[in-house]
Amino acid sequence: MNENLNLVFGDIHNHNAHGYGVGSIERSVDIARSHLDFFAFTGHSSWHDLGTFGEGGESHFNDGFKRLTETWPRVQRVIADSNRDQEFCSFLGFEWHSNRFGDQCVVFPDDYQPICYAQSVMELRRFCLTKSALMIPHHLAYMQGLRGVNWGEFEESCTPVVEIYSWHGNSEDDRGPYPMISGSPGGRRTSNTVRQALADGLRFGFVASSDNHAGFPGAYGEGLMGALVADLTRPAILEAIRDRRTYALTGDRIELGFTVNGTLMGNTIEAGKDIEVDFTVAGRDEIEVVEIVQDGIVVHRSYAVENTPSDTTFAQSFQIRLEWGWGPWGPLSMNRITEWDLDLTVEQGRIERFFPCLASGPFDEDRRHRLTPIGDNHLTIRSYSSRPGAFRENPNHSVVLEIAGSAKTTFKVKMAKPSEGSTAYSAADLFAASQGQHTGSYPSESYLWHRILPAAATRVSNKCTLPLPGTRSNVYLRVKQKNGHMAWSSPVFINYR
Repeated sequence: MNENLNLVFGDIHNHNAHGYGVGSIERSVDIARSHLDFFAFTGHSSWHDLGTFGEGGESHFNDGFKRLTETWPRVQRVIADSNRDQEFCSFLGFEWHSNRFGDQCVVFPDDYQPICYAQSVMELRRFCLTKSALMIPHHLAYMQGLRGVNWGEFEESCTPVVEIYSWHGNSEDDRGPYPMISGSPGGRRTSNTVRQALADGLRFGFVASSDNHAGFPGAYGEGLMGALVADLTRPAILEAIRDRRTYALTGDRIELGFTVNGTLMGNTIEAGKDIEVDFTVAGRDEIEVVEIVQDGIVVHRSYAVENTPSDTTFAQSFQIRLEWGWGPWGPLSMNRITEWDLDLTVEQGRIERFFPCLASGPFDEDRRHRLTPIGDNHLTIRSYSSRPGAFRENPNHSVVLEIAGSAKTTFKVKMAKPSEGSTAYSAADLFAASQGQHTGSYPSESYLWHRILPAAATRVSNKCTLPLPGTRSNVYLRVKQKNGHMAWSSPVFINYR
């Protein structure tokens, strides 16, 4: 990774009640500021070829488009007022729908911009070029003509990246994890996948965003992007996206360093008979495999250390995840929202960093998750959870702590809500086994300390030399963790001149 660039995380495609979702724009901004470095709000704007559904179902969409039009001045003002260089960056945007051309998210570099009610993707592109705006297609792998991407109309001019993952699923290939089953337009079509578009010679980087409709930017498990930026400002973030210094994440904030012949992800280079790939991965869970994909084929695999001896675990910083939630499932008809008030203290050790993993459900306009560090050994957690309304029926939230400590480091939790109680476990205990605490009798909620993650299990660094075909070639990195979370670097493009 270039030492002059910093890694930041954001979500540039999400929704709320200013469209056909739920929640205020103020809530979206507040949530984004609490756990992201940047975000773009992309309200639902229009659907020129929507048609009718026979039972009036189209009104769900049309009413949302009307709400965004009516409240656009308010959206513009809130986004403009919330941007803070070097602290948090917010962008104005909208989402344009089309059966024929596929949906596109428009992200503006400047405040107080108009919505474009285009009748074709060509017209929308002309608008974006006049505004220096990004135009990013999403849920790519649905069928062309039914809101899947239209690769035949793809141009790089204002589309440097595409959204490879969101709550809809994974558009990298027509097989593999995260199939597209959550949305309406059907399964993954081979011709609409990222793999096919790259094989056809198109050039773009990768991002993921949530497409969350509950006013919760950065919702865990629904999609997130990493970007390598010079600083935390709007121009620097947009420069990173245009240069394709971005990567896609399902949820866990995996850190990627990936170069080909010394150049960063997203670049286009010239090379001879072979290339040298260099990568470093730092996961938030045990790494199952790191793969190098060249021209659609896995050509290299690297693995983390499977079994780390306990006497070497604490020589470097280690990680541990605290997860809270669970509770009664739907058939019990115990539809409740549970408040969490946890104080976490680390003794004989310190918290070097922490990574929030906050899910979007249940929707609540007023409640917020707050993870607040106090010094370097204390974290307060104010949260809420509920089975009803949870994304993919998972009510849980978690935080991953990066710890400098030893086998004697002790993790103490004092719980004030949903019931009173306390626990204390040593790092040696948590290296050997996970430990948890219920908040009452069955089927009460609970929290769980996952087993400690030694550095050797979460980090992989390696190099490999790859031969080149006689034609152009593209290479990217893909990471799979044992908990299922994934990351995809933007490709490096070789001999595309």
